[in-house]
Amino acid sequence: MPLTVFERSLFVLATVASVAYFSYILARRLRGLAWARPNLGFDRPAERLGRLFGEVLLQTRVIAERPLAGFLHGLVMWGFLAFAWVSLEHFWIGLIGLDHAAADDSLYGLFAAVWAVAVLVGILGLAFRRFVLRPPALGQKLSLGSAAVALLIVALMATYLLGWRGFDVGSEAWRWNWAAHTAALLAMLWVIPNSKHLHLVLGPVAVFFRGGETTSGTRPLDEADDDDFGMMHFSDLSQKDVLDVNACVECGRCSEVCPAAQTGGSLDPKKIILQMQAGLLAADNPGETLIAGTQSEVEQGKVSVAEEDLFQCYACGACEQACPVGIEHVGAKILDLRRGLVSEGRTHSDKLGELFTTMERAPHNAWGAPQKTRRKLVQDDEFPVFDGSQEWLLWLGCGLSYDPHGNDVARSMKRILDAAGVSWGVLAKETCCGEPARRAGNEFLYTELSEKVIAAFADGEVRNVVVCDPHCTGMFDDDYRSNPLYEEQGIRVLHHTELLAQLLPQLPLDRRDEVVSYHDPCRLSRGRGVTDAPRMILENIGADLVEPERHGKQSLCCGAGGAQLYIADDSAETSDRKVNDVRFEQLAATGTETVAAACPYCPIMLNDAAGRAGRSDVRVVDVAELIAERLPTERPPADSPSA
Repeated sequence: MPLTVFERSLFVLATVASVAYFSYILARRLRGLAWARPNLGFDRPAERLGRLFGEVLLQTRVIAERPLAGFLHGLVMWGFLAFAWVSLEHFWIGLIGLDHAAADDSLYGLFAAVWAVAVLVGILGLAFRRFVLRPPALGQKLSLGSAAVALLIVALMATYLLGWRGFDVGSEAWRWNWAAHTAALLAMLWVIPNSKHLHLVLGPVAVFFRGGETTSGTRPLDEADDDDFGMMHFSDLSQKDVLDVNACVECGRCSEVCPAAQTGGSLDPKKIILQMQAGLLAADNPGETLIAGTQSEVEQGKVSVAEEDLFQCYACGACEQACPVGIEHVGAKILDLRRGLVSEGRTHSDKLGELFTTMERAPHNAWGAPQKTRRKLVQDDEFPVFDGSQEWLLWLGCGLSYDPHGNDVARSMKRILDAAGVSWGVLAKETCCGEPARRAGNEFLYTELSEKVIAAFADGEVRNVVVCDPHCTGMFDDDYRSNPLYEEQGIRVLHHTELLAQLLPQLPLDRRDEVVSYHDPCRLSRGRGVTDAPRMILENIGADLVEPERHGKQSLCCGAGGAQLYIADDSAETSDRKVNDVRFEQLAATGTETVAAACPYCPIMLNDAAGRAGRSDVRVVDVAELIAERLPTERPPADSPSA
C-alpha cells in the first residue's frame, strides 16, 4: 500500500524539521567561527589527508591506547560508513512511495546486514563498558545523551535487519518497521548536536586541521592587534579552538595520560575543554567574557577555567597525543590562557613571581646562578669560543651551564665533537632562550630574552646550532621562527641526539654491553617527534635497551616541563605521589641499573626521585655521557714523565 498524501507530507515535514534543527544547533555551536581568529590551514594537504585516512577511517589513534574499546568504536564507525547508501535509499523510498520498495537480494544488502550485526556487537560492548563497567576516565555521571544514542543505534540496526529479511516487503509489519527506522534516523539529528556525539561531524574536521604531529606550540601574538596579550576572552579563540571545544568526545583519554591528573592534581585536560565549551556557548558577549580566573570566580560563574588548574600543566603534550579527535590542549589553549592571565596581572602564585623576578635580574639563567659558573666551565675545560668560522655552535643553555650534572654532559659533548673532528664552539656569554618565561606566560620577558639571543646569533654569524636541551631546541626551531629577523638567518637547529646519530660512524667507539632504559623527554618525543635517533645511538654503542611501561611518544613526563621545575609549589601538593616518582618507578621496574636521558632537566627530576626511593644503584645519565664513556681514554705522550 503506498503512503497517503498525509503520510508522505508528514515524512517530508519531519525530515526537513530534523535537518533544520540539526543545522540550527550546529550553527549555534560553531557561531564562534564567525569572529574567531582565522587559522585553519590547507598547507601540507598530503599530510592532512593521510592523517584523516589513518586516524579517522582506520581509527589508528582510537585503537592504539584502548585496543578493545577502540576496535568496538571502529566497528560502529565503519558500520555507519557502510550504511551511508542504505540510508540514502531509505529516504528515497520515502519520497517516491513505499510501493516502489522491493526485496533486497543484492550483495550490498548482505554486506550491510553483516555490518549491522558488527555495529550491534560494537555498540552493545561500548554500552556495557560505559554503563556497567563505568571506567573513571569517562566520568561517573551517567550520560543520558550516550544512552539515547546507544538505543537509537540498536534500533537502527535491528530495524534494518528486520526490514531486510524479517518481514515481507510491503506488509503492514514491514511498513511499521520502516517507520520505526525512519524515526530512529531522524531522532539522531535531534540528539547528536546536543551531545558529545557531535564529534561524529566535527572530529574529522578537527583532525584534518590539527597543526601537525607534534605538541601544539604557543602562537605568536598578533602585532597588528595592540590588544593581543594572549587568550583572555572568548573572542580571542581561534577557529581551530572553536572546533576543538565542540569536537570533544569526552572519552577521558587525555585525563588518563595527564601527569598532573595522574598524581592527584586538580588539572584535568578534558575538564578544561568542556569548561571552555560551556563558557563559549553561554557567552552573549565573547569580547567581554573572561575565560580564566581564580577558583572562587569559577564557582561564582564569572569565569570558566581555574588559574590553579592551568598552572599545574607540564606542557608535556600527552593529552594531545592521546586525543582521538585532534584537540590541541597545550600551546593553543592552556599556555595561551596562562599568557593572558600574566599579561593582565591576574595571577596569584608567589613561585611564579619569583621566577619572573629571577629571570629579570639574571637573564642568563632561570635559577639566578652567577655567570661565573658557566665562565669557569668554559675556561677550565678549554671550550672553544665560537667566532663565526666554526661549523657548529654548541648551545649550552641553562641546564648544561649551571647544573653540575649538566656540566658533565657539556664535557662529554666536547669529547665527542673533538673525537669526530667537528668544527665547533660555544658563545662566550649566553642569555636564557626564554623558554621558562614563555611557558609560564610572561610574553614580554620571553620577547626581551629571545631578541638578545637572536642578536647574538646574528652577530656571530651562526648557521648551525646543536642543543642538548629539547626545550631550547624547540624554542630555536619553532617559537623563534615567528621572528622575521631570526628566520632570515636561516639557522639549522638539531638536538644533540640527532647530530650524534650522524656522527657515530666517525667515532672510535669501544662498544660495551650495558642494560639501559631510555627515558623519552616530552619535548623531544612529542614536541619534536624524535624517538628513533636516541635508540639507534644506544643500540650502536652496545646497550641492551629495555623499555619502560610508557615510552616513545607515550612517555610519561619527568615533572620539569611547562616551567614546573621553577614554579611548582611543593607546599601546595595535594598528593604524596610526585610525577618524577611515578616516572622513576616505571624506569626502575625494567630492572636496569642505567637510565639514559636526552634532556638536562630529566636527570635532575629522576635523580631526585631516585634519592627518595633509596635507589642509589640506579644511575641517570645523558646519552652523550654513554657515548663519551666508550671513547678511548686520552693517553699522555710516550716521552712525558707520567708515561
